[in-house]
Amino acid sequence: MPAGASPPAWRTLLSAASDEWRATPFYRLMLGGADPDRIGQWGRDPRCGDAARGADLAAGLWRIGSERLSGAQAIPWSAPAPSPHFKARLHGFGWLADLAATGPTADGAIADLIQSWVLGFGEWHPEAWAPELVAERLFAWMCHGRAAFEGGDVAVRPALMKSFGRQARHLQLAAGDIRDPLARIKAGATLVMAGCTGMPDGERLADLGVEILEEAAASQFFPDGGHGARSPEALMDALADFTAADDSLARYGLETPRLVRDLTPRLLAMLRYLSLGDGRLAQFNGGGPGDAATLRALLAEQDEGRAFRIAPQSGFHRLAAGDSVLVMDTGAAPAAAYGDRAHAGCLSFEFSSGADRLIVNVGSARDLLPSWRAAGRATNGHSTLIVDDALSAAFETTRLGRAAARPVGPPGVHAQRIDDDDGARIDAQHEGYRADYGLVHRRSVFLDKTGMTLRGLDALARPLAAGKAPAGAPRAPFAIRFHLHPDVRARRIEPTLVHLETPGGAHWRLKTDAPAVTLEDSISLSARPLPAPTKQIVLSGEADPNGSGDTAPNRVRWAFTRIDPPGG
Repeated sequence: MPAGASPPAWRTLLSAASDEWRATPFYRLMLGGADPDRIGQWGRDPRCGDAARGADLAAGLWRIGSERLSGAQAIPWSAPAPSPHFKARLHGFGWLADLAATGPTADGAIADLIQSWVLGFGEWHPEAWAPELVAERLFAWMCHGRAAFEGGDVAVRPALMKSFGRQARHLQLAAGDIRDPLARIKAGATLVMAGCTGMPDGERLADLGVEILEEAAASQFFPDGGHGARSPEALMDALADFTAADDSLARYGLETPRLVRDLTPRLLAMLRYLSLGDGRLAQFNGGGPGDAATLRALLAEQDEGRAFRIAPQSGFHRLAAGDSVLVMDTGAAPAAAYGDRAHAGCLSFEFSSGADRLIVNVGSARDLLPSWRAAGRATNGHSTLIVDDALSAAFETTRLGRAAARPVGPPGVHAQRIDDDDGARIDAQHEGYRADYGLVHRRSVFLDKTGMTLRGLDALARPLAAGKAPAGAPRAPFAIRFHLHPDVRARRIEPTLVHLETPGGAHWRLKTDAPAVTLEDSISLSARPLPAPTKQIVLSGEADPNGSGDTAPNRVRWAFTRIDPPGG
């Protein structure tokens, strides 16, 4: 079971004190030491970069999320950054994988970018040397920076090696202050890889990195293989970092800790479970769909193994039949330590038809501005029922206010799967609206054995234990939202009938008994360019505060039916 509590207040205060200590010249003296004269072993990142984005970077077009630098900038460091978020993503060098994906023609640009960064920031910089950014940057350099360290300007090479050594020692000293769970895994993998380069004192770096990874393997994952963040993309990122560290240790002649080795098959099985028909991941809790090539590369490392039908600890259910796949969030918010990017999306689902996504959540992406990421966390950004546009989970900040708000709840989450000869059904509920509206949300989703019919029922019911609502209590407006993938074309052909067409040519029809059906604008926070406009189908009504959920207006039935045969 992942660690369930937020870091205690003393740890947060200690981290703040560490920031002040690292700003002193005395701390920087501690970063001195014997510098490496070469990188003896390069890292291998299992992630596959985006060559199209890399080509833009090679042309000097710097775009991160919805922001960009003005004009073409071959070297971006001195250009005014549109936001602190943009600057952090720039200095983290995570984009280096995209540039490297364009092939050897990018070697010159890679060398120029790393060398220019070292000349400007290589000794120390208060923001660019934040421990999380150092871990990300060194990881990228070790996997994709060979052109700079072996083929760049010989006169600059000593400065590169000195900066590499100083940053590695800084990460060794500061890794304990990294609170974000995924960033700790990245730091552990980076220290392992740095220790396997053959640099002086590398053994100590590798030992600390292994210790961090062992701690993460023991505390951050559920028994079924899910990550504590309850984000499929977070799970993929964690596995990619574990894989990179394992590869470095193996090639260096060291053994990967058994705890990490034993964990890997469970993580792979969970990634398969959380993937849709397009070979990418379902989007929940701050994660996007990830990269299909990266997911294929990770899954290719292991045999498929035995598939499972439910993920009780991670809180997800999956239905698959024919070429249709549905993944549904049937869990409460993750523990506070993992909640900085978690969403209030309980009982939402994503649904794919063949290689095309049909129903999605608005998703998220690491490159997004924090304001966009925050907007996507609300319940109305998910394909589920929402009462009065409220949140199904409460968002709370930490006592010291140093982290993003984290969702809590909803209470009363329960789900079960029922299989029969006709197909499989998920029955689930949560009580996120009970305190304010006296109503429990119940959702039943059924996929027939052909994969050509997806039927659902959403109900709002007043529990018997709550007694009657006060006389004159107002009806509760609700909306059932089905966000569509940007590539899906939709048109309403009757008041309660919507026709959908996927890029692959599949035709689906939504029919419902909802009082009102509208086709409205929506947005995708994971499709490129970020963000991308799309549509959503909205079924709306008003619930009786004393309704049982067995009849209208508190019950809405809907069905997606494929009206063409697969491949027809």
